[in-house]
Parts: sequence; structure tokens; C-alpha cells
Amino acid sequence: MIEAQLPIRRTLAASYRDWRRLLASLRTIVLCAFLIIIADSAVADFVPEALWQHNVAGHVLGLLEDALWALLLTPVVIAVHRFVIQDVITSAYTLPLGDPLYRSFVAWLFALKVLAGLPFELLGMMQALGWPLLVSTAGLVVALVAAVAVALRLTILLPAIAVQAPSASLTPALADTRGQALHILAVFFLALIPWVILETVVVIVLGRGIEITGSPRAMIGLLAGGISQTITLTLSAAAASHVFRALADAVNRAPKLQLVHPLSKHHSLQ
Repeated sequence: MIEAQLPIRRTLAASYRDWRRLLASLRTIVLCAFLIIIADSAVADFVPEALWQHNVAGHVLGLLEDALWALLLTPVVIAVHRFVIQDVITSAYTLPLGDPLYRSFVAWLFALKVLAGLPFELLGMMQALGWPLLVSTAGLVVALVAAVAVALRLTILLPAIAVQAPSASLTPALADTRGQALHILAVFFLALIPWVILETVVVIVLGRGIEITGSPRAMIGLLAGGISQTITLTLSAAAASHVFRALADAVNRAPKLQLVHPLSKHHSLQ
């Protein structure tokens, strides 16, 4: 257990500093992330709305989309973690499907993606069952709080897996983040809220025309959404990396380890 609290301002400043650096150093990786996100959104837009609304088909499609999202964006998130924690520059996007580390990272990233959507799935179920508005709203709030709490406690797990840290498992991650959830939440909230506000403003400016697939406003919205999601993904990964570094320092776990994984260059930092 860590007694010292996570330094919010220092962690936030370091996250933005390294995020700005990685936009230049990992520009190929960041561009790949943008293209993947755009392609994912475009494909989802062309799936008939009736399928998304169908109880079974909608859930299956959602899980498939989340799985593909995790599979294709794992190399991006790993590259960001390794750049921030180990100053390793990943020059090319690769998909080492046979690598156990890669598969483990995909599984956890997929789990966190599904966890983020569970409260809204629960809300849909409660509405379908005809539950009163007050009850379904309360259920959504409780589910959201629980999902956010679990996600915050697992913040350092993905960076730990990416750099092959000794603490790269569930139990150490939960132990190291005990009592830190509110501070971790503050770091992510302060880091991401400007971009959330900006994206909301763009959607409002574009108006209802953004919902018409193939229209100019929809295309602009697609590009703006791709940029926003790419920023959110890379900045979140940078912030998670610094949270991991700060908490690793607090328990004397050195995060800079020998790299032996094909996703990155083979060198270590002393």
C-alpha cells in the first residue's frame, strides 16, 4: 500500500510534456491510430441502424467493434507507454499476434473498453424492462461510479504490462492504487476535459446534419471525432504512464526495464 498521495499537478504537467514530445517522435504511430479510429467509425456508421438496435445483434456487434478496437490500437498504446516510461521510440506499427505480451495487453484493453460501456448497457436493459426513470437513472449512476472506480484502480496495469514490469498483474495494480483513485481521477479529468469541451462545441456547431451519413457535415464530424479520439487515446496513455511511474517510485519498483519485445527497439535504459 502507498501512503504518499499521487502528485496531481506534477503528474499532469509531465503527461502533457511527454504527450507533446510523442506527437513528433511517434508521428507514424499516432497517424496509424487516427486512421484506425476513422476507419472504425466509418464502418460503424454504415452498419444499418436496425442491427445496432436489435437486442442480440447489437450486443454482438458492439463486442466485435470493441475487440477490433483493442486489437488494432494495442500497438499504439504500448508504443506510448514505452516512450513515456523508457524513452523508447517505436518507428513502425506492427501486429505481433502470436506474442503472449501482446495478447495479454489486448485482453485487458478490451476488458476496460467493455467495462466503460457496461453502465450504458445496463441502462438500456432497465429501459427495455420498463423500469421507472428514477430507478434506471439511479442504476446508471451506481454502475458508472463502480465502473470508473474499477478502471481507475487498473490504470497502472497496462503500462506495467507494456514495459514488462514485475508488478504487471492484477493484485499489485490494485494494491498500488489503493487510496489513490480520486487523485488518479483528477489527473485524467484535468487532462481530458479541455478536449471533451472542444469536441462538444464542434458537435453543437455542426448541428443535426452530422447525423446524416455521407453528408459534408458528417464527414467533418468524422474527421473531428477521429482527431479528438486520437488525442484522448494518446494523452490518456501518457497520463497512465506517469501515474504508473509515480506509484512505482512510491513503492521502489523501478519501471525502466530491459526491452525484449518485438514491438520496440531492443535497448535498455540504465
